[in-house]
Amino acid sequence: MYPSKIPVLIVGGGPVGLALAVELGWRGVACMLLEQGDGKIATPKMNEVSSRTMEFCRRWGMADQVLNCPFPADYPLDAAFVTSMFGYEMGRVERPPRAAQQPEPHSPYRLQACSQIWFDPMLRNLAQSFPHVALRYRHRLERFTVTADGVHVEILNRDAGEQRRITADYLVGCDGATSPLREALGIALEGKDVISNPIHLYFRAPDLVKKAGKKPATFFLPVDGEGLWGNIRVIDPANAMWRLMVDATDGTATPDAIDRERYLRRAMGRPFDVEWLGVSIWKRRSVVAECYGRGRVFLAGDAVHQLSPTGALGMNSGVGDAVDLGWKLAAVLQGWGGGNLLASYDADRRPIGIRNVRAATRFYATNEAFGRGNTALADDSPTGAAQRAKLGERMLQHVGEEFRTTGLQLGYHYENSPICISDGTPPPPDEPATYVPTARPGSRAPHVWLGDGRTTLDLFGRAFVLLCFAGAPDVATIDAAARKRGVPLQTVTVDNAQAAALYQRRLVMVRPDGHVAWRADTVPSDSLALIDRVRGA
Repeated sequence: MYPSKIPVLIVGGGPVGLALAVELGWRGVACMLLEQGDGKIATPKMNEVSSRTMEFCRRWGMADQVLNCPFPADYPLDAAFVTSMFGYEMGRVERPPRAAQQPEPHSPYRLQACSQIWFDPMLRNLAQSFPHVALRYRHRLERFTVTADGVHVEILNRDAGEQRRITADYLVGCDGATSPLREALGIALEGKDVISNPIHLYFRAPDLVKKAGKKPATFFLPVDGEGLWGNIRVIDPANAMWRLMVDATDGTATPDAIDRERYLRRAMGRPFDVEWLGVSIWKRRSVVAECYGRGRVFLAGDAVHQLSPTGALGMNSGVGDAVDLGWKLAAVLQGWGGGNLLASYDADRRPIGIRNVRAATRFYATNEAFGRGNTALADDSPTGAAQRAKLGERMLQHVGEEFRTTGLQLGYHYENSPICISDGTPPPPDEPATYVPTARPGSRAPHVWLGDGRTTLDLFGRAFVLLCFAGAPDVATIDAAARKRGVPLQTVTVDNAQAAALYQRRLVMVRPDGHVAWRADTVPSDSLALIDRVRGA
């Protein structure tokens, strides 16, 4: 069945497109997703789900699925610095396995190892559980035309060879780094286009860690006389699936011409037999789109920001895009979003894209320049031991930064959002490793456990939420203004001293995406103006 009209058409069935379909479906908005492939993933690009993405999964009801994914709960998430897999270990960033994790005070979740081979099907199954969400695999968007009343598209069913025409109120391109939608819109990418030409080599190697005599880790980062040159990552320990990333090649590699055995010997430090599973050749970029859409057409994920995987920010940044855009599309389609609400998507998310691209590029630049000239590093000699000790300590401090990213995961804030009202307070430091909880407008509303397994985060999502702490004034005028504009607003009294101390005001209004829109100790003189501002009018 192909409807003649659909509120939202999504192009691209990767994790970002699927996340948008889930967010819209969860909000009761009908949408259709087109994916020109079959959705099967043999060689995953994404393998880590951030704390913030886990919080969104909690909202959607799939966090437990991620926590129970096939990645073993007792497998350490450590990152170990080695001369090679069969060589010396010089140090490691310790990250506990899921079974031993204790939630940090600022979130119910830590970053999780959950490969795209598992995460995408979870999203797909959840999206398909909504009767008003349609996923169309082996379908391709051929062309589109934007008019005053919608986006008119032609779709090709690749299996049947049939073309269909439908009209969407809005079109969203989650169609990857080479985004045809971005090209069609004439939107340029800004930044450094190509910073290296990496390759991924996937292989199966049962008992590799045991044979190498190493303590288990998720990442092994090999360093030799030419420096830190890649990483060896376990994707699926139970099935012995690994990925060797070579950080930089000359850019001329083809799948048939790659000397896989040479790279493997370098990584292992000796000849070693493996079962080869696949290869991926790609370009590492440091770019952000000049804008995140035009008119009725929006872009998200790799279509608007392309960044080094150092720091695990790529897919997770895209899910943040999907959540921000999803609630705003729902608001407009449901009739209460103002005329400027969708424009705030670019204002909110593009600065975050720039922030995350810069952070990932800095991590990669640190790695690229690290450890060169240590020609005796693998030697069984006093000189080799001295080089390893010195380099290991430095790597823990500097390269280890990409594995200490709590601030990057949770601390982003919409500083100049047109739908947030500043209270004049200065922003906290935006440091990669350190998250400073704050209810300052634009920031993620802080997590506090409320009892019975609930957190403040569970209050947010379906509507705007007005939190009322001890001593809060009567908010009847705000409630009346929201009703007048048709804005869903829930008023919640919070009797929790820790939350009151973190939120710092008697009244705090939180957007549907969980970011603070406004806070004060008194009711504004014009509550209608407040509601109009936060709904984008």
